[in-house]
Amino acid sequence: MPLSDVRHAFLMEQVTAHGRVQVADCAARLRVSRETIRRDLRALELQGLLRCIYGGAVLQRSNASADRPLTERVRLNPHEKAQVARLAAGQVGAACSVFLDASTTVLALARQLVGRTDLAVTTNSLEVAMLLGGAVGEVVVTGGTVRPIDNALVGHAAVASVRGQVFDLSFMGAASVDLEHGFMDFGSEESALRQALREHSRRCALLVDSSKFGRTARLRTFPLDAVPLLVTNRAPPPPFAARFEALGVQVLHG
Repeated sequence: MPLSDVRHAFLMEQVTAHGRVQVADCAARLRVSRETIRRDLRALELQGLLRCIYGGAVLQRSNASADRPLTERVRLNPHEKAQVARLAAGQVGAACSVFLDASTTVLALARQLVGRTDLAVTTNSLEVAMLLGGAVGEVVVTGGTVRPIDNALVGHAAVASVRGQVFDLSFMGAASVDLEHGFMDFGSEESALRQALREHSRRCALLVDSSKFGRTARLRTFPLDAVPLLVTNRAPPPPFAARFEALGVQVLHG
């Protein structure tokens, strides 16, 4: 087997397992130059198998990533999500009302809030509600239709529940962070709910792990300056960091 095929097989194994690969890490592990890895990734991208982003590549899933069961999505980048969650938990003050959406990174945050009996939590995630029921001061679920793939409450009733309240602090996820189009989502339900949360929260924060930078999705939910706080596990790639600084967006990272 040609060495390029061996490298391609390794790269696809890694990106399938983790959702993302880094050029520097793969070059070190395969003992080849970074430019060799970049060429390999570009070749795989031309086959439609992955998509190159700044510093590496992500698995090419198109809209299919939105259809992955929650049990699969929570296994993607769990350590990075846990790091984001710990940072975000430090932003939750005493005795406040908090909204937690149905993203997997926000679910990781919910685990950090167990025992915070001073909090009133509202969520459209049945997973979050079951986790925090009896473990915080109060848990309220929105209305809506249950989406079986991730046990999220979605639809008009979920958005209407948000619009009927004002939260001290809302945490939400995003499918991707695009330098041109901002924070993006695959589904109209998530996008509509997050837009409503932004309007009905005194403060809101977006939680994304580092794999989301440079990805794209179908719907533009917010421009990059729409949410004042972004929490991620490490510093964003330089073009994103420069844009956030210019826009006055606070970036909290590990």
